[in-house]
Amino acid sequence: MSIAESFNKQEIIDATDQCVMCGLCLPHCPTYTLAQTEPESPRGRIALVRALYEGKLDSSETIISHLGNCLTCMNCEHVCPANVNYEKIIDAGRAVTYMQNSLLGLSQQSTLLFALSNARARKFFKACIYIFRTLGLIRLLPKTRLFSLLPETNNTLANITAHKSNGPTIAIINSCAGDLVSDETLTAATLVLSKLGYSVVEQKQTLCCGALHQHSGDLKTAKELRQKFIHSINQQNPYYLVSLATGCGAQIKRYAELDDISAEQLSKKIFDVNEFVLQQINKTSLSFRPLAKKVYLHKPCSQAQVINDATVVEQLLNNIPEIELVTFEDKLACCGAGGMNTLAQSELAKHLVENKILELKNTTANCLVSSNIGCALHFQAQLKNENTHVQVCHPITLLAQQMV
Repeated sequence: MSIAESFNKQEIIDATDQCVMCGLCLPHCPTYTLAQTEPESPRGRIALVRALYEGKLDSSETIISHLGNCLTCMNCEHVCPANVNYEKIIDAGRAVTYMQNSLLGLSQQSTLLFALSNARARKFFKACIYIFRTLGLIRLLPKTRLFSLLPETNNTLANITAHKSNGPTIAIINSCAGDLVSDETLTAATLVLSKLGYSVVEQKQTLCCGALHQHSGDLKTAKELRQKFIHSINQQNPYYLVSLATGCGAQIKRYAELDDISAEQLSKKIFDVNEFVLQQINKTSLSFRPLAKKVYLHKPCSQAQVINDATVVEQLLNNIPEIELVTFEDKLACCGAGGMNTLAQSELAKHLVENKILELKNTTANCLVSSNIGCALHFQAQLKNENTHVQVCHPITLLAQQMV
């Protein structure tokens, strides 16, 4: 892909020029914390992208690796005094280097992205996973990173019927990965929202928001998926949109910025499901069964991009009597899952989560909640590898399990 086909050249150079190279972001960058090298830092990557767009550097395996290692956690953006649009810059860098990947790497990435974003492919693989789970054969699959991310259990809420309501319409936005490996969060959200008096609009199929393609550098496919998503939602015209995955929610909020002005209203009406349910619970009298267990809270990096209040999940789950909520002592927020990184940079991902896994092993925790499907699958795989039995689920799933 040429620079002309990705982003406006001068626009990206101007964006990189905003970075004053102060280094305040360095302690907040997961990859810099591990590597302690400049190319693995936000300002180092900004310098690389600028050089690519100015023609001072050509794409190489080394540059592809440095840009690819970025987890797009956006922790650097949150502490940047110059308000640098790092997300735009890293997307621009990957767009330039996308076609320069090795043939094997490009084909593997394209195949995985297609399997996740294509509804028919997802339906086929979903049926295969269901059969393997039902027959108890998941454990017999090859011990590869891809298969290790597959949960071993089916939807535990599947037989519970949602309450019918004639209230305001609401569309639930599920993630591609969530649709592929687990219907549990979708079922839980439907149960809770219907109990709150909302009429849930059933989606014929889960539509991909394009986030994984956008952050992988495949801008053409990302735009096509974005336009299909916008068209489908506009046709349904729900009163509210709620996202089950913080990564998808963050991407949809970016739609208008990316170039889809028609999505401006859509971007304004989408809520994170935890934030939305918390607002509604405070207006109702829902009751929940006590849960005398220790529950760890994992706050995905993308949660900060869709929810301003970092305590939303904690406030939501405190509606469950007797629950004991715990936050990680490990202050490095990112667990390493970051979109495709849990597969593409699996060793890096394992290093970033190991302190959190050790903490879970050395405690009496019964459950871990995370609002990002990638983070949840990453934790689940690592806990399974360590033979540590901790339930990993979405906060809404835990809430639905305890709902009276």
